[in-house]
Amino acid sequence: MNYWNELEGSKLFNMVFSRNIPIGEIKLFALNIDNNLSTLTLAFDIREIPDTPPKKWDLIGYNACRIGITCNKVKDLTTSNIPTQQILNLSIQLIGNEYSISATSDTSEVKFITSALRLREPSVYLTESSF
Repeated sequence: MNYWNELEGSKLFNMVFSRNIPIGEIKLFALNIDNNLSTLTLAFDIREIPDTPPKKWDLIGYNACRIGITCNKVKDLTTSNIPTQQILNLSIQLIGNEYSISATSDTSEVKFITSALRLREPSVYLTESSF
C-alpha cells in the first residue's frame, strides 16, 4: 500500500485531502491492544494537513492532523522501545490476504500481521509541537 487514500475507511480522509497522501512518517500517539478481541489500534499524527477541510475545522484553527489504523485478527506482534517520541516510518505491505505492518525508527519498532485493516477518521487540533 502506498497511500492512506487506498485503505478501507478512507471516505472522510478523501474528503479532507484533495490528493493522495503517501504512507510514511508518523508521530505515534497511542498503541492500544485488546487481547480478548485480537484488535490493535495505532493512533498517530501525519505531516500533512487537510487542504479541503469542513468549515467547522477552519473555525477552530489547527496545525496537526491525527489519524490511525484499527487492525483485527492480529498475530506475530513485536514491540521494542515503546513508548517513544521518535518519528517512525510506517509501512503496510499486502501479502496474500494479510497485511504486514511495520512502524520503525533507529531504536523503536512495532511490527505485526493482520488480516483486517481499517483507517480511522482524521481529526485536527492545535499544538505547540506540531510534526
